[in-house]
Amino acid sequence: MFLKRIELQGFKSFADKSVINFDSDVIGIVGPNGCGKSNINDAIRWVLGEQSVKSLRGSSMSDVIFSGSTQRKAVNMAEVTLVFDNSKHILNVDFEEVEVTRKLHRQSGEGEYFINKAPCRLKDIVNLVMDTGLGRDSLSIISQGNISAFADAKPEERRALFEEAAGVAKYKKRKNESLSKLNRTQENLMRLEDIIVELERQVNPLKRQAKKAEQYIEKKKELEVIEVSVLVDEIEKLSEDIDELKKKAFDMDTQKAMHETTIQVEDNKINELRNEMYQLDREVNKLQERFTKANEEVRLLETRKIEMDEKRKYALESASNAEKARELKAMVEEASFEYEDRRKRLQDLETDFALKKEELSKVESDISFSLSENQQASAILNRLENRKDVLENLARQPFNHQQAVRSILEARNTLQGIEGVVSQIFKPQTNYETAISNALAGAMYHIVTKDEASARHAISFLKKNQSGRATFLPLSVMRPRRMMKEHYMLAQNLKGFLGVASEFVENEERFNDLRDSLFGNVIIVDNLVNANEIAKMLKYGYKIVTLEGDIVNRGGSMTGGKQKNNATPLTIQKELNSVMQSLEGQRLKTDQLKVQLSALQSKKDQINAQSVQIQISLAKLDPIVKAKWSKLEHLKEEYESVAPDEDKGVDSELMEDDLIVRLSKAHSMIDEVSSSIKSKRERRMKVGNEVERKEQQVRALRRELNVIQNDMRDIEVSQAKAETRLETSMERLSATYEMTFEYAQSQKMDTDMQEARIRVKELRQEIASLGNVNLDAPQQYKEINERYEFLTKQKADLIAAKDKIMVAIDEMDEIMIHQFKEMFDKINNELNDVFRALFGGGSARLFLVDPSDILNTGIDIEVRPPGKTVQNIRLFSGGEKSLIAICVLFSILKARTMPLCIFDEVEAALDQANVERFAKYITQFRGESQFIVVTHRPGTMAQCDALYGVTMQQNGVSQLLKVKLQDAINMVDKKEEVEA
Repeated sequence: MFLKRIELQGFKSFADKSVINFDSDVIGIVGPNGCGKSNINDAIRWVLGEQSVKSLRGSSMSDVIFSGSTQRKAVNMAEVTLVFDNSKHILNVDFEEVEVTRKLHRQSGEGEYFINKAPCRLKDIVNLVMDTGLGRDSLSIISQGNISAFADAKPEERRALFEEAAGVAKYKKRKNESLSKLNRTQENLMRLEDIIVELERQVNPLKRQAKKAEQYIEKKKELEVIEVSVLVDEIEKLSEDIDELKKKAFDMDTQKAMHETTIQVEDNKINELRNEMYQLDREVNKLQERFTKANEEVRLLETRKIEMDEKRKYALESASNAEKARELKAMVEEASFEYEDRRKRLQDLETDFALKKEELSKVESDISFSLSENQQASAILNRLENRKDVLENLARQPFNHQQAVRSILEARNTLQGIEGVVSQIFKPQTNYETAISNALAGAMYHIVTKDEASARHAISFLKKNQSGRATFLPLSVMRPRRMMKEHYMLAQNLKGFLGVASEFVENEERFNDLRDSLFGNVIIVDNLVNANEIAKMLKYGYKIVTLEGDIVNRGGSMTGGKQKNNATPLTIQKELNSVMQSLEGQRLKTDQLKVQLSALQSKKDQINAQSVQIQISLAKLDPIVKAKWSKLEHLKEEYESVAPDEDKGVDSELMEDDLIVRLSKAHSMIDEVSSSIKSKRERRMKVGNEVERKEQQVRALRRELNVIQNDMRDIEVSQAKAETRLETSMERLSATYEMTFEYAQSQKMDTDMQEARIRVKELRQEIASLGNVNLDAPQQYKEINERYEFLTKQKADLIAAKDKIMVAIDEMDEIMIHQFKEMFDKINNELNDVFRALFGGGSARLFLVDPSDILNTGIDIEVRPPGKTVQNIRLFSGGEKSLIAICVLFSILKARTMPLCIFDEVEAALDQANVERFAKYITQFRGESQFIVVTHRPGTMAQCDALYGVTMQQNGVSQLLKVKLQDAINMVDKKEEVEA
């Protein structure tokens, strides 16, 4: 590539820095009108030394600097850089890559020039690109204006292009005196051609439109009948799909809420259980320390006990009866203490077990009561949520039961002058919603229109669609109604009077007359008793409404009472706010009750665990008590045999520091601590297992919740798509055919809808292929065609006269003649082939108007399109002339290869077929020349290797988006493969 890159910043509409990389032979610059794509062409010419402000489409050079927009401030400098690949040394410098930069400052008006970032002069840049075909006026930069100028130019003016191609200077002198007369004739001819071109633009389309009119009307009628049925069928199916999706979404949302609630509850329980685990671990550690100390004490005491038992054994074997009796008595006392100690501990355990049973019964009763409270709270919560859903649905669709009102509002975009419904226009003040709602009664559903014509149109719409009846209030005829001044002054002094209803509503100023018409003579009072008194004082001449909605009508009749859930469009929001507040409090209460129930359940589990542990301790202690009793009885028998005359009663006089007492206390502590440790460890294990189980349950719930959320997102996307399609279908039914869905449903055809859809597509394509249809075209065509034929005859006479006026031109300098003639011949040799390629046949040649004066002669073109006789270029249509001019341009490019060509909408006047030929022909220059094509024609875009889209997402600021055509084609192919 010769031109590698363009960098623009602050130039015209390119406020931000924009870089265009040219990595293909044919680059397309595309975008809508006014987006700034032609500014790229201007930027290149500006860098290469363009000094003509007019050529840059401005009034002063500072106009090339971005001047700001509604959203962006102006910048102070414009800068453009061109980067060339000079590996072939087309530019006369030694660098492999050349950067040419131009800057312009707004405040000083000074310009700066750079070559490879080194400052230079404008002259240096001009010299750099001289004889390369890149000059600011060279053949390499061709715009639509150049093409038009060439096509409509005089032969002597057309000569300039060939002179530039030949490298000769400008004309040395103008045409001689004889050319003046030709110029006058040419001017007349050009004026006539302008008129003829304009008539040609009208004649052919009118002729086609006249033929298409009948076809269009016939197809349009058929399309309406079939498409209405198709739209109704599509709306019905979409409505079913949306209902099904909403049902799924509701079910999913319910599951989601249940999962989230369960997860939250389980997380709280897990945290509580973990805290309990940590507490149990701390308690077990402390008990373990006590257990270790008690064991150590028991070991020491047991050692002493063994020593004491050995001494007693020795004493019993060798001592006298009196000494034996003393020892046995001491042993009986110790055995008695041990027995009583174990028996008392057994009784205490039995008492504790009974207390635990009582405590368990109390907790179970509390749990039963808590469950009942939870059920009641949940029931209230469900009722509030159901009411909230009902109110929200009413708020979204307040006129669901008003068919006529709903039909008008749905067609609001297609009906002119619909201002809204009364209940939408007026907003009651806080605490006055019920009074204002009852003051309006059925009038709250009246439809407000701009004028009577709008009301008539809306009524016709209702009749056409059989959508029911509605009352319309045209603003243009609404007149205020107010209380008489003396009555108002009287009412102000009466008890309970609050004011006139119009004082308690808010609205836009343009609805003031309507407000006073509806509310200006309605009185608001505090209660029904005062309403009766005020009505009596005012002779029952006004409608009086209380804050609770009771009414004393004119004449004295009364209306009152209350209906369940009687929400109106004016009271819905107030009730909804109240329900939302109650709902928030009820949710908090429900959550607290759940926490309370959970705590009771945990307490029950603890009591059960403690009861089990007590039972275990009882089971262990019972045989010990029996063993101690047996030991005591045995010692008593021995003591009786040794001292039969002694008192057999046992009076334990053991002290606290006696060995047996200490040992019993130590064993009691060990049993207590051991039992507590075991109980707490079992509870710890149970809690740990419960935590693990709940964590697994929560992980499973989270996985299920993720699946539910993904399904909900899919459902939401599907629902949004379906609702968009439904809205589009409803809008088309209303906007195109002015039908409500209900009426269109009654007109639905009983036919195969699949075939109907295919027929709709066929009819749309057929109608689209007809183009715009003018039903007045036949008459217009007749009038314009007569004028066109008359002027065409005059044009032929002028051309014949012009041919007779042509005169000889002076001979050129031999060198200039040689250069010009040589290039002219090369171009002429190439023209016929190019012409045949672009026209699909025929022939063309260039000829000099006066071959004897090559230096000054004009150049004309003789063409023979396929199937036509030889004609001059000026006899053709605008599109044909443009294509002929493009043929000449390509012939020049083939005669003299240029490294870079920039085409700015040169094919704008061509039809689609010729655009495609033009675009394909450009591809023949790949590898020889680089093309930058500014275009908005699809045929040209299709032949480009890459496209730069120019857009204006912000007002006045151009932005670029690059797409490689092959990448886009590959993406489409992949998408089609996937869809297939």
